Amino acid sequence: MKKRPISILFLTLLIVAGSLASFNTPTLASEKGLHRVSSRYINKIGLKSSYYRLNQNTKFNFYGEKIVLPKGTILSAVVSIDSGSKAKSGKALITNHIDLSYALKKRLGFTKPYKFVPILLSYYPSKYTRVKRPAYTLPYGENILYAGGIRTFEKRAANYYYKPNFTSNALKLTSDGYLEFYKYRKEPLADGALNWQYVQKPTSYVKIQHTLKKGSKTFLYYQNKLKGVKATHLNKGKYHYRLTLKNQHTPYQYSGKVYAMWASLYTVGGASYFTTPQNDANYGD
Repeated sequence: MKKRPISILFLTLLIVAGSLASFNTPTLASEKGLHRVSSRYINKIGLKSSYYRLNQNTKFNFYGEKIVLPKGTILSAVVSIDSGSKAKSGKALITNHIDLSYALKKRLGFTKPYKFVPILLSYYPSKYTRVKRPAYTLPYGENILYAGGIRTFEKRAANYYYKPNFTSNALKLTSDGYLEFYKYRKEPLADGALNWQYVQKPTSYVKIQHTLKKGSKTFLYYQNKLKGVKATHLNKGKYHYRLTLKNQHTPYQYSGKVYAMWASLYTVGGASYFTTPQNDANYGD
């Protein structure tokens, strides 16, 4: 396979990233600070993802490394026009902001499996099947849950300009069905706008074996203990642990003078977490 120039790859990814937002950036009329917004509003402005399943083992070239993604892998991706595609349609399947698991990237031999891996594949409909959003993923954003409640989010948003980095533990749900816990160390896990930094390998991680949804609750079942979160140990049945994610359905917006940030509140094993429906601060006109 001929190596694609790095500059072209990242230019394509930047163009696609700009086209992923299925919302209109709101105009900020005045500074309001922290205030409630409706779930309907979050549905309008939230960053949504599409997902594809690989129907066969799939090769791709990553900076000269030939990597084979296994059949059945779920990618968070978008189909877009790409000048380097070998498909007659000129389209490519390009991964977006939700990552593959550290476990899979490590098994495939990536030199830095904790880093985000941009994947670009010539698009052939028979090779990739569009699937529904997996039940274990979050509806919007980067699929990252940050430790802390509404006051943690408010402090982060209020200090957006003054403190470029955010210090918090975090949980990441990957497109291929892993739950990863990250404990804050010396390097922050996210920047000021709560964009994920991928600076370290996960403290612990597990493969999600089963997902059950009941109303606002999502139950994740897995076999091994996930350090850093409080899960229910099951003495009977097929699975050993159950973790409960509860969507509080109480979204908030923080409006600064020229920017806005959003948070959806969750509890994870009874502890407070929040996620960002958009993966960057948005600016008004």
